[in-house]
Amino acid sequence: METLSVLEKKVVSLIDTIRQLKAENARLIDVNTQLETKLTMMQGAVRDDAKRVEELDQEKELTKMVVEDLIKSIDSLVESENKL
Repeated sequence: METLSVLEKKVVSLIDTIRQLKAENARLIDVNTQLETKLTMMQGAVRDDAKRVEELDQEKELTKMVVEDLIKSIDSLVESENKL
């Protein structure tokens, strides 16, 4: 009879452990879902930021070319003035 009592206690303990593990698993699934959502949002933000950086790089190059042309024009004007 004592053996059955010990076995019953072990079974009850295992059932409690299984319930705890299922609850923990459900909680972890929720956390994982939240993290996946955050990750997706962050990946989108990174893509947007990378696109913006590329646009700024192109704008910088264009500005650099315009400034170089402006400097050449100024140099030409100064040179023309010096010849007169």
